[in-house]
Amino acid sequence: MSEVAKHFVAVDMGSNSFHLVIAREQDGSIQILHKEKQLVQLADGLDDNNILSDVAISRGIACLQEFKQRFSSLPLPQVRMVATYTLRVAKNREAFLEAAQKVLPYPIEVVSGHEEARLIYSGIAHTQVLAARNLVIDIGGGSTEVVLGSRSRASSLSSLRCGCVSYNQRFFKDGVISAAAFNAALSAADKQFASLSKEYFSGDWDLTLGSSGSVKAICEALLQFYGDDTVTMARLKQLKQQLISWGHVNNIVLENVDSKRAPLLPAGLAIMISFFRRLPVTSLEFANGALREGVLYELAGIGTFSDIRQRTVDSMAQLYHIDRQHAEKVRLTAMTLFDGVADSWGLVDQRHTLEYAAILHEIGIHISSRAHHKHGAYIIANSDMPGFGEQQQQLLARLIGNQRKKLDLERLTQLDEPEKRLSIRLIALIRLAVLLNLGRIASGIHISSVSTSEQGLNLALKEPKHRISLFVKDLQREQKQMANVALDLQFSFA
Repeated sequence: MSEVAKHFVAVDMGSNSFHLVIAREQDGSIQILHKEKQLVQLADGLDDNNILSDVAISRGIACLQEFKQRFSSLPLPQVRMVATYTLRVAKNREAFLEAAQKVLPYPIEVVSGHEEARLIYSGIAHTQVLAARNLVIDIGGGSTEVVLGSRSRASSLSSLRCGCVSYNQRFFKDGVISAAAFNAALSAADKQFASLSKEYFSGDWDLTLGSSGSVKAICEALLQFYGDDTVTMARLKQLKQQLISWGHVNNIVLENVDSKRAPLLPAGLAIMISFFRRLPVTSLEFANGALREGVLYELAGIGTFSDIRQRTVDSMAQLYHIDRQHAEKVRLTAMTLFDGVADSWGLVDQRHTLEYAAILHEIGIHISSRAHHKHGAYIIANSDMPGFGEQQQQLLARLIGNQRKKLDLERLTQLDEPEKRLSIRLIALIRLAVLLNLGRIASGIHISSVSTSEQGLNLALKEPKHRISLFVKDLQREQKQMANVALDLQFSFA
């Protein structure tokens, strides 16, 4: 890679717009090569039952096909694709994800609301100087993220169910801009902001920032009327009255605002006014950074990204009082097994996932020692885990849930073939790592060698068979479990 520039591609699949950013690493920093935005309005295709329409899916796939043309000729690009609110709630999102996979063969991370908020703050932190205490709002198409942070570190993350596309559908769908429509939208938004935790109402911050399209459109409208884009409550109210006087989105005359964005301005403005009147905010500035910049910089490993997931894992280990000494032994064993099979099994990119599974494998033991793997899987699957995309989080839960006893064959068989194969191979490694340290043996059972065959895994141990007869029985039971998923486990002894 030293002679070829590293290219990074971030795709942000928002509820209103899809964004593409292409960059390269230049002398240890990021150089943006291309930015592109397409108005897809994915959230506009959600019905009352959260079913995404075929038309909306087609719009999204068509956009991805065009994005592909921008970077398909780059040499070995590193690509990260992130989806937010609409695909988070769509009950038929698999239809979109499967179609997208055919167009762009890269995994799509459907991030949680908290993870979306963290990435937004990360994007802002990488693109401007932040104060000691910051409040950030990002009004998206389907959700609004609100974050408190100190310098580059987010401290409180919230995601609210209000967005410019969803509120446009609910309150301004016919294009009419009336006082009654605004009042209804404000009332609904007020309830969302009222649900924030008490930290958000302290007023203890130095800088208030807004990011993404809706905030930008509001700032652009204010610039036209006032000569600068500083946002205050008085200016927001005056903009609201101007919109009401126009009466319909077709009558909006704002030269600075994108004509495609203008119809969503009333909905975004209602959310912003509610933000100002519910929280002790006096003014707000626009921030150029957003989720896609957070994705891009973390993809490139610039900043503190390498520590975010480890920090999350360490925090959970501490919260659930994990035996770190034992967890470390399981981790070291798992890494020994991993190093022997990573290349032949195509697992090189999953090293950290296996490490995290080893460290957290007993996270559910305080609930039940007999079924701690099941409780652990539930905790992982349902926790907010900053730094983890939904797919990686679910894979981690899958590993922990299948680390011991019977395999969950029903759920494994429901996975598509590549994900199933990946899961089974990682499960085999975590199961063996746990088994080799069963009973908290002081020094564990030592591995002589590990290798793969066409059908499975070959494990050679340093101990003579007669000295570990009980463990041999455990291995024989494990052999049967692995056979259920067509993995042939073979073992030998000194």
